[in-house]
Amino acid sequence: MYTVIFADDEEELRKAIINRIDWNSVGFEVIGEAGNGAEALELVEKLGPDLLLTDIKMPFVSGIELARQAREIRPYMQIAFLSGYESFAYAQQAIQYNIISYLLKPISAEELTEELRRIKEKLDNRFASLKNGALDGDFGERERRMELAEFLLPLLMDQDEPVQDLSQEKKLLMEQRAAELGLRRLPAENVCYMVLVTSFFSSGGENMTAANHVNFVDSILKKYLQFGSVLSKGKIISVISAGNRDMGKYIHILVTEILQSVERILGMQCRIGVSRDFPAVFLSSVAYSEAVAAMHYIPAGTAGVQFISDMESGDFQKFEYIEETVAELDQIIKTGSRGELEQFLTSLFAKVREEKAMNSRRDLLVIQILATVYRSVSMSLDKNVPMEILLKFTFLEQGFSRESLDEVQAKVASLCLQAQEIIANHRKVSSELLSDQALRLIETGYSDETMTLVSLSEQLHISSNYLSATIKKTTGETFVSLLTKKRMEKAREYILCTPMKIQEIAGRCGYSDQHYFSYCFKKYYGKSPTKLREGAGKTEEK
Repeated sequence: MYTVIFADDEEELRKAIINRIDWNSVGFEVIGEAGNGAEALELVEKLGPDLLLTDIKMPFVSGIELARQAREIRPYMQIAFLSGYESFAYAQQAIQYNIISYLLKPISAEELTEELRRIKEKLDNRFASLKNGALDGDFGERERRMELAEFLLPLLMDQDEPVQDLSQEKKLLMEQRAAELGLRRLPAENVCYMVLVTSFFSSGGENMTAANHVNFVDSILKKYLQFGSVLSKGKIISVISAGNRDMGKYIHILVTEILQSVERILGMQCRIGVSRDFPAVFLSSVAYSEAVAAMHYIPAGTAGVQFISDMESGDFQKFEYIEETVAELDQIIKTGSRGELEQFLTSLFAKVREEKAMNSRRDLLVIQILATVYRSVSMSLDKNVPMEILLKFTFLEQGFSRESLDEVQAKVASLCLQAQEIIANHRKVSSELLSDQALRLIETGYSDETMTLVSLSEQLHISSNYLSATIKKTTGETFVSLLTKKRMEKAREYILCTPMKIQEIAGRCGYSDQHYFSYCFKKYYGKSPTKLREGAGKTEEK
């Protein structure tokens, strides 16, 4: 059964359609109705429907704008427009916003029922295509996938030649090959790449990522940009590319659509790690490490998307690659528990004890651990902070080669545990500071009608996903509710304490449409601006 929200400002028509259509018989359930675009958008965010059936001309937020904003909130959802013939040109503008059908008014119950059957068939086909994820039977496509894997896997994981040793000619050949395989458009200016690492999990936390899931991810990626995906060790690795502007425009939408589609269609959890953007395909291996690291920040047993840029500051490729064992230590320091860290170090040093060349192994191990601690703290905190932790340990000044392995282990464990505690505390403080910054921007910028979560995240130089989660975690409220609260409180103050006209108050509070402002105000306070002023014994010049 697919869920529907129906939005139309003509209440009589809306009620008639809802009551006259046998929704269940055609595979739908109406879970909400709205009389304007703003209300519809709230319901989309709150209820997460499969389909939005809406008039294209709506009060406050038009159908086109509703489609645009709804895609940012729930890109998985499909939209059907119901409108007059003269509005068809408007519908053409919204093709990119998941428009599945365009229906003309007036429309009979029989005609709408028949169109709903067609919409259901399209949704069924979409679900089946994504759920089955059958590999394309075309020989040319299978051959391209094999060539893509042959190109990407060495590039991502075990590049024969160090990045710094690659000649300019070889770099250009890599870009040419990437274009031939559909990873990028060539020629193109300002192209940038990103790496996504995606894994599918059962409700019990078991990694269920399979070959057919590559097609699932690819079918969504192809709607937005150039890409190439491969499966390796329970992870779908996708190298994506676009112009700088398009990458910024689509990256948050596409990862959200993957997340929502996996949950709704497959009934599974999905975790996605996202690297920083990078300028050339030969840097994919470093980006892959970043995407994997980003995924590790997502708590076990939960679904989500994590951008490495939200968790670790610093420039791309600032730190050298650390060997697999020490990379695991890096992950535990940043996201594991104290017990996990202690257990890992005990096991690590037990292995060193088994080595015959103990002294050289010990020295190398400690150097690597120090580099890991420096990297972990440096990328999680401010640039100068790492010295604060490193200078706490006198054995760095005295050397460690002459000390017993037990002494070295004890001091290394102390170093790692303190680094883990500092990072955890700093992350908590950083989240609070970020939330405070957002609240201050809302406090000073509430009058800007164009203020959105995306525009606010751009000012703070973080992803909108991370900002939304941080605000929710630290305040218990969403960005929209905080912005609305500020605007309404300020509007109430103006109404009760100044003789300003309602229209002027609306403009000062971020509403260009006085009627929309009055609607929001009444919804928030239970009475209109005029009634509130009259109730306080004040009058307004008409």
